Amino acid sequence: MRHISLKHNQFFVWCARKLRLYSPKILTVLILLFSISPTYIPGYSGVRPCITLIPVFYWAVCRPQDFTVSNAFMTGLFLDLLDGVPLGVNTVVFTLFYFITQRQYRYLIGRLFSFVWLYFAVLAFGAYVLKWLLISLYYATFMPVALSFVSYILLIISYPIISWPCIRLNLYLMDKEK
Repeated sequence: MRHISLKHNQFFVWCARKLRLYSPKILTVLILLFSISPTYIPGYSGVRPCITLIPVFYWAVCRPQDFTVSNAFMTGLFLDLLDGVPLGVNTVVFTLFYFITQRQYRYLIGRLFSFVWLYFAVLAFGAYVLKWLLISLYYATFMPVALSFVSYILLIISYPIISWPCIRLNLYLMDKEK
């Protein structure tokens, strides 16, 4: 039986390169799908955190060349279509969130995890306020602030858990780039 080397086959090398290029986008979509998956916890759907903000933030800081503003826009649009919020709300929030994060990434590179987490908490608060305002404007009534606040707290608590796969993937990609 003939042994086929996968390292030297051009097709497999090309596929591996493309997979590494698209892996931040794929992971973000997987986290998005996880975030909207149904849970059978009573009352959770009203306070479900927007955990897709975490990979958008992480990739804007660590890999802006692999996850661009158009990817943040498409992620927000995809979430709008799947989540049932008014069309454009998450798109605007994710796009602005990405722009603001990318403008500040040089201050975040090489910082302690706790500093980046705190910075994410501040930016996420602004994103939640903007989302609350846009949804309130759409429905022409103020939405309950308490539900948004609980959702925000759950998002901040879940940051280390959700950012862990992003960190691992980034370390793997940095190792492969050497």
